[in-house]
Amino acid sequence: EGQGLLPLELALMTRVNSAPACPNVLKLLEWFEHPGRYVMILERPDPCQDLHSFCEENGCLDESRAKKVLMQLINALKHCESRGVFHRDVKPQNLLICTDTNEIKLLDFGCGHLLKDSEYK
Repeated sequence: EGQGLLPLELALMTRVNSAPACPNVLKLLEWFEHPGRYVMILERPDPCQDLHSFCEENGCLDESRAKKVLMQLINALKHCESRGVFHRDVKPQNLLICTDTNEIKLLDFGCGHLLKDSEYK
């Protein structure tokens, strides 16, 4: 215990949450080691749901809302790039939408990788 490397997802979350933080990336509030695993405490905006569920319940986004969502997603991805992180799994299920403000949060860096110039495998 206390030896070895951090899991990649935790390392990537730590990188993207370094100051200054991005409002469109889910915040890592705390993490700790538990016997045999690491535990991450993440922010949970309220009210919110993943974008996939939101669209299933409410139908397709209108053009204005879709534009706002995409601009925030671009902001999140540019922030990740600036921190040397490649998300690799951008999809509606990995975006939280705050249902009262339409603010987007990118989450789930489990498929992510450190940004590199060579091919990903």
